[in-house]
Amino acid sequence: MIYVSYNDDNPMHSRLEIAQKTINAAFGEFENVLAFAAHISEQQNPVFWQNAKRISLKQRPLIVFSVRYPLESDLPIYEISWNPIFEPESGIALSEECIEEAIQIEELPEDDNFIYVKRLGAFQYEQVA
Repeated sequence: MIYVSYNDDNPMHSRLEIAQKTINAAFGEFENVLAFAAHISEQQNPVFWQNAKRISLKQRPLIVFSVRYPLESDLPIYEISWNPIFEPESGIALSEECIEEAIQIEELPEDDNFIYVKRLGAFQYEQVA
């Protein structure tokens, strides 16, 4: 979803023009912005990410739910959270002692917090509240 905010001081046609200038670039950077969000999520869910990094996941644990153009900015904000259709995955990884271990990722963490990431420019982001 793409949300473009507008009001009487910032009419819809001008706000849409602003969004149209950057939306293709914003969509083209989904992989990068998801990697940026994963680093933020690692701080909140370290156990999940430690296991997820040990095997090759076939699915994305995080997805972009929407791109917003708020009134106070011409820059888009990505709204990112856990992938609601993520299915359990498993794989084999080597321990520090070089012993094969089965890794199971049964479910995503239960927090349903969103991570808000503002696009500052090409491949430049910051987390926003």
